[in-house]
Amino acid sequence: MPLTKEELQKSEFYQRLKEQDRAKYLSELEQNRVLNDTVVITEDDNKIISSDAQPLRNEAGFFLAVEDPYEDNTNLKDPDQLIKLESKTTTYVYDPYWSLIIDRDFKEL
Repeated sequence: MPLTKEELQKSEFYQRLKEQDRAKYLSELEQNRVLNDTVVITEDDNKIISSDAQPLRNEAGFFLAVEDPYEDNTNLKDPDQLIKLESKTTTYVYDPYWSLIIDRDFKEL
């Protein structure tokens, strides 16, 4: 018989399994960050994510989106999880002067 969510949360086996998966997930994330050179190691051997880190990518160059292991259905908010794009758009300026040169009013449809 399947367990309910409440019974799973109380199960010691399930909690150990969940924590084991979380540790494996964080280990793989750390390994990817080291391979992508996004981790800075401080003097006291703490590992922090560089503020100018490039987004995590796999061998094929695809972006690796990482889910927060402590909060369901949310992505990590770390700098290597953000894709920064430059906005390149053309801005058109409206100047009343143009209405004097070009007749912009509709006369008839």
